[in-house]
Amino acid sequence: MTSTTSDPALLFADDPSAAASIQALVRRMDLWPQLLRRQQEELITHLVPLDPQWLQERRHDHLAGESLEAVLERHRWSEADLDLHLARPEAMRRFAEQQFGPGLEEAFLAAQGGHDQIIYSLLRVRDAGLARELWIRLEEGEATFAELASTYGEGPEAARKGVIGPAPMGTINPPELAQLLRTLQSGEVHPPRQLGEWLVLLRLEQLTPARFDTAMREFLLNQQLDAFLNARVQLLLRGEQPDDLHYDSKP
Repeated sequence: MTSTTSDPALLFADDPSAAASIQALVRRMDLWPQLLRRQQEELITHLVPLDPQWLQERRHDHLAGESLEAVLERHRWSEADLDLHLARPEAMRRFAEQQFGPGLEEAFLAAQGGHDQIIYSLLRVRDAGLARELWIRLEEGEATFAELASTYGEGPEAARKGVIGPAPMGTINPPELAQLLRTLQSGEVHPPRQLGEWLVLLRLEQLTPARFDTAMREFLLNQQLDAFLNARVQLLLRGEQPDDLHYDSKP
């Protein structure tokens, strides 16, 4: 008969080399970054005090009529594990707000439109003569940009009829490409331009200026928090100790 256990950790209880075996398995599965990030998130969660009534309400919502015992059994959790799971998103939000909220609008403005959303079409070829011919055909209305991009384009965007985006303007490389797009009006095509090994034709489809609204603020907070956590994880992976975490719990 095969024996069972409610706690998988007990499978290794009698194996003195279990810890080393598990660490090796984690390394081979490349799970260290993920585990270390969660460790940092849980350290932050323990720092941020949350109202017990708030946590009780989250418990009620999470259980959704199911018994506490059934949920704990299914996940092999303790009650403390459940509370940590429920508290983590809110604790991370409050930590990010305290750490990165001040000066967030200034950082948004300093990006100089880097968060603007852009959709554009690109056609790239290596032959200068072909690029010029395609430009003339576009100017004379003999074909659409989509038709020419899908037929003659030599980049991966040709499979999408040349369309790229929506994407933040700040993610477009090389920077010269973003600068060229900034000079265009919606629907306007830029003549062939040498960018590296390519001759490119560009058409601006849509440029939507970013606003510092609630959604953008949340995006920037999460972006800052991700960068903060990733930096700490990289230090730990190198065997270095990051600075102590701090959270001011005073109202």
